[in-house]
Amino acid sequence: MKCLVTGATGFLGTNLVHELVKKDWKVRALYYSGKGLKYISPLPVELVQGDLTNRDDAEKAVEGVDVVFNLAGDTSAWKKVFDRQYKINVVGPVNLAQACCKHGVKRVVHTSTVNTLGYNPHGIADETWPHYNYTGKGYYYADTKREGEKKILEFQDKGLEVVVVYPGAIIGPYDFNFQYGRLFFDLRDKKIPANTSGGLSCSHVTEVAKAHIAAAINGKPGEGYICGGINTTHKKLFEVIAAKMGVEAPRYTLPKWVVVPYGFLMESISMFTNKEPSINPGVARHMSNFAHYDSSKAVRELDYKIVSLQKMVDDCYDWYVKEGFIKS
Repeated sequence: MKCLVTGATGFLGTNLVHELVKKDWKVRALYYSGKGLKYISPLPVELVQGDLTNRDDAEKAVEGVDVVFNLAGDTSAWKKVFDRQYKINVVGPVNLAQACCKHGVKRVVHTSTVNTLGYNPHGIADETWPHYNYTGKGYYYADTKREGEKKILEFQDKGLEVVVVYPGAIIGPYDFNFQYGRLFFDLRDKKIPANTSGGLSCSHVTEVAKAHIAAAINGKPGEGYICGGINTTHKKLFEVIAAKMGVEAPRYTLPKWVVVPYGFLMESISMFTNKEPSINPGVARHMSNFAHYDSSKAVRELDYKIVSLQKMVDDCYDWYVKEGFIKS
C-alpha cells in the first residue's frame, strides 16, 4: 500500500509516519514547514513540501497513492491567524478530497478532534452525541475542524470513502511543538499558578497513530472513531506531570468565571506583544468543561489500546530526556 500523510511533521503525523514505516507501507510525507523534518527524514519515505490550501499542491500530493491520511491542521488560539486557520482546517480538506476524486484515491482517513463533537455536561459523550455546544463560544479551532469534517464527508456521495478519527488530548513522544508537552516545562518553571476546573480525555499518541492505520484498513466509510481513553481532570494531569518533573503541582483550582476573563486578557495582550497567547476566551471556556468521551467503538473495531495516564507522561518525558529537552 502506498499512502500520503499530510501534516507529516506534526506531533501526530511524525508518530504515524514511524508506525507506517514499521508496517512496511510506502509513505509519501507532505509537510508545510521544515520544522520537525529531522524526525522523519532518516526514514525511507518520500518527502514532499506543499500546502493543501493550494489546489495544485493537493493534486500533486495525492497522485499515485492508495490511501490518504489527512492530519494537516491548525490548532492555534491566536486571533491574528484565524483566517489562515480556516483555510487549513476547512479549505484544505476540500482541496484534498477533490484531488482524491480526480486521481482515483478511494479512501481518506481524516483526523478530526473530539472537540468537533461537543461535550456532554452530564457525563460521557460518544460518536452519536448530538449537541455541538461550542457554537458562538469563540473556540475557533473546534469550529473550523467541525466545518472541515462536514465538508470532506460530503464527498462520500462522490465515491470517496472517508473515515474520521477523533483524537483526545494526545500525549507521548515526538511532541517537539509542545502541545500538551509544554505542561512539563510550564509546571517546572512555575508558569501555571493554578488548575483549570474542567476535564479532558487523554490518549497515547502512539496508539492513536496505530488506530489511524487500522481505520484505513477496517474503518467503516462515513463513520467516526473516538480515540480518547483516560477521562480525567486538568488537576490530575498537572499532578502526574509535576510529580514526573519533581516539582509541586498547583494547589488551587480556578473557576470558569475567573479563567474566561483571563483568556480575554491574554488575547488583548497579544495584540500589543504580537505573540500568540497561551489561552484565549474560547479555549478558556473549553478547558472549564468536563469534556469526557467513550472510546469503546475504536477499541472494538480498530483494536485501539487505552494506556494509563502515567505511561503517556513517562513516554513523553523519556523522549524529552533522550532529545535533550530535559536534563534528567
